[in-house]
Amino acid sequence: MFLQDHFNPRRRRGATLATFSLAFLLAGAAPWPASAETRARTVGVNGTIRVTSPEEAVAAALRRSPVLGAAEAGVAASRGNLTQAGLLPNPALGLSAENIGGSGRYRGTEAAETTYQLAQRLEVGGQRGARVGVARTEVTLAGRDLVAIRLDVVRAARQAYAEATAARRATRIAAEGVRLAEEVLRAARERVSAGREPLLQQRRAEVSLSTARIARSRAEREAEVAQRALAVVLAASEVELGPSDRWFDDIGPDPAGRAPLDPVGNPDFVRWRDEVARADAILDLERRRAIPDVTVGAGLRRFADSRDTAVVLNLSVPLPVFDRNQGNIARAGADRTRTERVAELNQRALTASLTDAGQRLTTAWREAEGLRRVVVPGAEQAFGFAREGYAAGRFSFLEVLDAQRTLLEARTQLNAALRDVHLRRAESDRLSGGPALPDVPSLTGGRP
Repeated sequence: MFLQDHFNPRRRRGATLATFSLAFLLAGAAPWPASAETRARTVGVNGTIRVTSPEEAVAAALRRSPVLGAAEAGVAASRGNLTQAGLLPNPALGLSAENIGGSGRYRGTEAAETTYQLAQRLEVGGQRGARVGVARTEVTLAGRDLVAIRLDVVRAARQAYAEATAARRATRIAAEGVRLAEEVLRAARERVSAGREPLLQQRRAEVSLSTARIARSRAEREAEVAQRALAVVLAASEVELGPSDRWFDDIGPDPAGRAPLDPVGNPDFVRWRDEVARADAILDLERRRAIPDVTVGAGLRRFADSRDTAVVLNLSVPLPVFDRNQGNIARAGADRTRTERVAELNQRALTASLTDAGQRLTTAWREAEGLRRVVVPGAEQAFGFAREGYAAGRFSFLEVLDAQRTLLEARTQLNAALRDVHLRRAESDRLSGGPALPDVPSLTGGRP
């Protein structure tokens, strides 16, 4: 999905200016924990990875992601373009012979005139510097894309790990639902046997238990799907989750109290400014290409009949009578205008997306906090009262079933709300350009 956007060939640009800027960004940020001990714990046998925290999932994804390795290759390619752009034109060596194989005194090679010449094309319009300028902007863009892909990998790993953890918790909730349904069924059977309830109530309890078992089977299948999705993100054949998921309950303080998020940290936001700079550099290059190059040459001419030698000089300049590169200049100017308009549109869209992401995170946090502090404890207390009261004959069977259903729904809603908080936070961090990236080697064995 989002990772595929970075392999659009129109987004892949060219590499040294970005190298220093990226090194500053990555070195100045506090990295996620990714020690050698952590890496050892995450690596299993036969392609199986064991992860016990979101940090370990992120570190494993950054080390193993083939997408990140491809992006690093794109940066290397842009560096090659930069090197090529700064090279001078090669000189040309010429050899010509005249007055050969004719008639009379020009028969054979006795009257031959042989010229040895060395020619050099001179880019007098500053084209080489302009080419280097274009290549440098492409290096910057490639660097922005590399950082963006790293952030995409971090987001994907955090979200996939949260999904897998939530799915595993859902299986526990479903299993608890089966246990509660079995308790209700036992109580119903006892009351039916004692003649205090009709057989219909036992049948209702049996139906409730069957429904709970079906829900448990569905939750187990969904957990397997989520775990396979996590394995895809981590480029592993299988993933084993750690036994503890206490981190899942930690949703931090209310995000509404933090400072507004700034999109300037988002490499996708900044890259549009760099796209405009690249369009400016291309326009400058095309204007300089309208200035014709000068070719100068010098050589020696040898006259075979007199054995004399003379110096030959030559100078050639194309006359810009018809082709003054006006078409390419017009195209580059239009592209520059288009890029500026698209950049403005996309920067506004990214700013709006970041604001929306912050609002969705706040909404999810407040929903989870309300469910955790009020709804779930109240539902647990209500079910306990209903179960005890039913055994004592103070509540009806339908009231017990309703309390049981309310409790399971509340726990399911809390699990989904906690998952949404982690998903929204990962999305918000991606759009704001944070949190800091782990400083770990990628699949290619190097760092950007």
